[in-house]
Amino acid sequence: MIITITLNPALDRTIRIEQSLIPMRLNRAIGSMVEPGGKGINVSRAIKALGGISVALGFCAGSNGRFLKDSLTSADIHHDFVDVPGETRVNIQVIGADGEHTEINEPGSKINDADYLRFLDRMDNYLYPENSFVITGSLPPEFSMQNYIKICKKIKKAGCSLIIDASGEHLLEALKLEPDFVKPNIFELAEAIGEQASTDPEVVVKQAKKLLDMGAKAVCVSMSHEGAVFVSKAEKEALYVNSNPKIEDCGAVGTGDAMVGAIANSMENGLSFVELAKYTVATGRACARLAGTEMATLKRVFEVYETLEVYTV
Repeated sequence: MIITITLNPALDRTIRIEQSLIPMRLNRAIGSMVEPGGKGINVSRAIKALGGISVALGFCAGSNGRFLKDSLTSADIHHDFVDVPGETRVNIQVIGADGEHTEINEPGSKINDADYLRFLDRMDNYLYPENSFVITGSLPPEFSMQNYIKICKKIKKAGCSLIIDASGEHLLEALKLEPDFVKPNIFELAEAIGEQASTDPEVVVKQAKKLLDMGAKAVCVSMSHEGAVFVSKAEKEALYVNSNPKIEDCGAVGTGDAMVGAIANSMENGLSFVELAKYTVATGRACARLAGTEMATLKRVFEVYETLEVYTV
């Protein structure tokens, strides 16, 4: 089973306007939608769209939290949140006529020590070696690195697979625990190793291998419409995967989460490294065709899958 952890969930409100966003002026909406959000929850939504099963863990608060849980239940996505004081945050995304995105993200509610300990107890119900855990997304205000790493250590100590999608110091600290998979984008990768970001697959492979040296067992580096690079300690060759012809982004928000969902689902189903790589890129590129954070179905994923080219680097 796949367990996703979203420590700072949200309601994602997507608003489409009839022109480009104009500051200090009236901007008329032509449509809007509200979805359960937060990167881990997006991963669960992606897994569901791909036909897999997950359980979403995290914190929920207030009427927004109840709406979030009700929405997940309606979508047949299993969840087991810890209810806390406050109000689950709302993230707003404004999409203009030419597709440009403007995002406004609220910080979320602080988590006290008692609620954090309740969350650790809740995790114990899922710490079986056959389970995989995905940790991704922002943290609640003042949530300490110590508490973040303690969650990761509990997962590894139980013998579960650990998939990390993080950046900055959290990625660097998580690498010390030898996660089974990490998925930075080219900018997060460059920051982690102190180099310039690149879209040259050969350069990205060399950079990604440095994350292997730092502890990761496998790495997927997402490169937007340039595809992705995959390296693994268990594989002799690195892979570069992209669609031909290239697919331009229409709704790029959530594509990285969809790729993480595909990685987790592929690991759950025992796919080979090559198949995992193709499946992951196909899922991300299929979601890039969709507006907002809509997740691609298997049918859409397979349409892209047929256009993929795999190169050894």
